[in-house]
Amino acid sequence: MVVAGILVAILLLAAAGWAAYGRGRRAPSMTTTSPPAMPAASPALPVSPPADAAALEAANDLCAQRLWRLAFAAPALVPPLVRAHARVRDLICAVLQVDTLDPNYFPRRPTLLPQLMQAIDDPDAASDKISRMIAHDPVLTADVLRLANSSLYRISPAPIETIQRALVVCGVDALRGILAAAMLRPVFRASRSNFPRFPRMLWDRTERAARAAELYAAKVHPQDRFEAQLVVLLSALGPLVVYSAALDGYTRAPRLTPNPWLFIELIGSLGLKMSQRIARDWQSAPRLVAALEKSSGETLGNALHVGELLGALALLESQRVITGDERLATVNGAGLRADLVDGIWARLAGAGRSEEGT
Repeated sequence: MVVAGILVAILLLAAAGWAAYGRGRRAPSMTTTSPPAMPAASPALPVSPPADAAALEAANDLCAQRLWRLAFAAPALVPPLVRAHARVRDLICAVLQVDTLDPNYFPRRPTLLPQLMQAIDDPDAASDKISRMIAHDPVLTADVLRLANSSLYRISPAPIETIQRALVVCGVDALRGILAAAMLRPVFRASRSNFPRFPRMLWDRTERAARAAELYAAKVHPQDRFEAQLVVLLSALGPLVVYSAALDGYTRAPRLTPNPWLFIELIGSLGLKMSQRIARDWQSAPRLVAALEKSSGETLGNALHVGELLGALALLESQRVITGDERLATVNGAGLRADLVDGIWARLAGAGRSEEGT
């Protein structure tokens, strides 16, 4: 009986290892067409995933609302929504819920992004070929080098002055996220007179969140490092769409002063839905769409929540809205253990100190 029990245990372990191997060999992509298989990644570290996905999601939502209150300078008390503002809200909801996406609000996928991702995923693509592709766009090159030299990514004292050097220092997975972020960054540049702080703060959180999500994935499922960054970037597009539509909605009622709490309410209720629509419109991989739908317990969904939560907390603490003790209490309440987030937080906190010194 003992020998039989041992044989059964060995067979179960072998089956579990084979299943994990099969999952690791799936190569997620930006689109529904799978890219070439990636080389085997290093094994994940023995860390504990979030114990309660619902608690993590709730903490993320609360911190996001607190950040948007700061961005919109919203009063502490929510005023009653009078009829005129309610009509504006109904108009905005109608605009965003039509079947056809309005190109005035919904950004187009950067044309170079699929080409770059394919080149980087191709093990036969030389680094100089990738460098030439990026160098063809001076603005993109500048943004890539800016991010690569930021405290979020830079790990050496010597500055990174070329794309080829960025490939060597940052690594392929991190560089893919840097490229995607650099391509989307212009979308977040404020050009409106009302609440211009929101797109800047949304982008600040997104940069931190993308890095945090990548570092989280590196701990629990290294094959998802780039996809974890990409799902954070996609998630940030929805709130920006709602913000733009809300501003346009108020232009149709010029006598009304825009209500900051209405913006916060609409971003909370419609932002994620808009991100899902953009992801589907861009023909993103089903795993990315599923993560935006907040599939409980799935690696990318957890990476999205962890990244956004830590990104928001880093920004709130750097703005002295919360204390270190409040941040720790929030992290603990979200079910995130120290072995999972301490190293990630050290990177985010270093970036915050660097920005305060500039």
